[in-house]
Parts: sequence; structure tokens; C-alpha cells
Amino acid sequence: MSKAAVRAIRFFEALANTGIKGKITAGFFSGLLKLIHPRAKVIEDNLKLAYPSSPSQWRKDIRSQVYENLAWTLTETLALQRDPSQVFSWVKKVHGQEIPDRLIHEGSGAIFLTAHFGNWEVLGSWYAQYLKSKGRELYVVYQELHDQDISDYIHKTRERGGMTMLSKYTSVQQLSHMLKAGAHVAVLNDVAGTGKVIVPFMGRDATNMPGPALMAMMSGVPIVPACIYRNAPFEHEAEFFPPIRITDKSLKHEARMKRIILECNKAVENFVRKRPELWFWLHKRWRP
Repeated sequence: MSKAAVRAIRFFEALANTGIKGKITAGFFSGLLKLIHPRAKVIEDNLKLAYPSSPSQWRKDIRSQVYENLAWTLTETLALQRDPSQVFSWVKKVHGQEIPDRLIHEGSGAIFLTAHFGNWEVLGSWYAQYLKSKGRELYVVYQELHDQDISDYIHKTRERGGMTMLSKYTSVQQLSHMLKAGAHVAVLNDVAGTGKVIVPFMGRDATNMPGPALMAMMSGVPIVPACIYRNAPFEHEAEFFPPIRITDKSLKHEARMKRIILECNKAVENFVRKRPELWFWLHKRWRP
């Protein structure tokens, strides 16, 4: 089944492009998503948790827009395989670019913190290729999917987009060493953690991944939140936010870690609240 799915994706990869072909491809994906309503109940439950007073029609409209965003995200990501450098014409504006530019100029490492928001693949490819133009690499911590064929395909598309992939099993010590040496490491920070680090996200207690906070504490490099907004198909704006640094030495290890995680969650919440239709509400962010 997975090999058949990859063959189907490759078929659409050959079709996907800007213009009318892109509209046809995105229209197919959008229609399919709206027909089968994947994880509709999860989306509904998540929206109720994050927006408890929201009307039911608003939640329904957001769900439809989430599917639309995913359809275009897949279409754009497939079209990008033709020529990854296209991403420079798709990202029309970058807010806060002076933040990464300063870190690059200083030779500083950075933890590039983003989420499954907008077209996160376009954001990663844009930043990876931008870094390469400055003689640097973007390393992406990647979690393998259960379906190995699809996982391998995603891995290859990201490498083609300029990203250097690192397994999620890469030790925090190794990542910290790389960061100290000036590496830029990207992490998607909006999924539920498997541990018991409980910190609020969008007003609700949630489990969180401690990795980014631990890397920041061990390496001393800043965490730089960033996101990408879709304005139209193949038209985006990226935004970098002020670095997160918690330097209060009076905080004990666990308290300092939770403080950093809380600031990271606030950063992600900031752009999710701004454009909720662009976030991946299909994930069970708030687990019982």
C-alpha cells in the first residue's frame, strides 16, 4: 500500500506546477480531503479546546480552510521538486530577516523553531538555500514515519530542498556540540511530547518535547522562532521573531527548562492565533 502511495505521489509530482496544473492538482487534493474529512473529530476537539467559545460554523469553516492549506502545501512541495530555487520567488517578503543575518554574520549557532504551519516545507527549503548562499547548512531533526516508503520519500524531498537531515535519535549532546560550533538546527515544536513535561499551550496544559530547551541550555545559543504565512498559492511571507534566551542563573534546571518551553509555546501560539487556518489541527496536541 505504501509503495502504491509513493507511486501516486510521484504521479502528482510530475503534474504539479505553478499555473493551471497547480490549480488542478490542489483542487484534486482539496476535494479528496473535504470528501473523506481526515481526523475531523480531532480538529473539532482541538478547536474547542483552543477556542472554547467559538461557534460551530466557525470551527467548520476553519476545518475546511485547514484542508485547503494542506492541499496547497502538498501541491507546492511537489512542484518545488522540479527546481528548489523557485522558493526564492515564492517567498515574497521576509520580516525580521536581520535576526538570522546577525547570527550568520557573528558565526553563531541557532535553534530554528517552527511548526506545522503554513507551508513549513517551503520555509525550511527557503532558509536552507539561503544559508547555503552564505556558506552554511541547515540541519533538520527528523522523525521517521511508520510507513517507511513515505518516510524515505519525504526525507529525499527535504534533502533536495537543501536541508541536511538528522535523526531524532541524534543525541542532545551531539546537537549541542554542533550548535556551539555555529550550526543552525531546525525543529518542529508543535507536537505532543512523550515525556511528562507539562507546560501550557494556547491556554491548556500539554505535554512537550524538552529537546529544544535542553539544546539551548547546553549550547548557550538562542532559539529563533519563525513561521511562514500563505497569502495565495505560491505566494508567502516569512517572519523571524526575537530570539528566546533565558539567562536567569537562579532558576534550577527543571524550572529553567520549563520556562524556555513556555516561551517557545508562546511563540508558536502567537502565529497560530494570528492565522489559525494555517496550523495542522489534525495532530492530538492536547493528550489526556
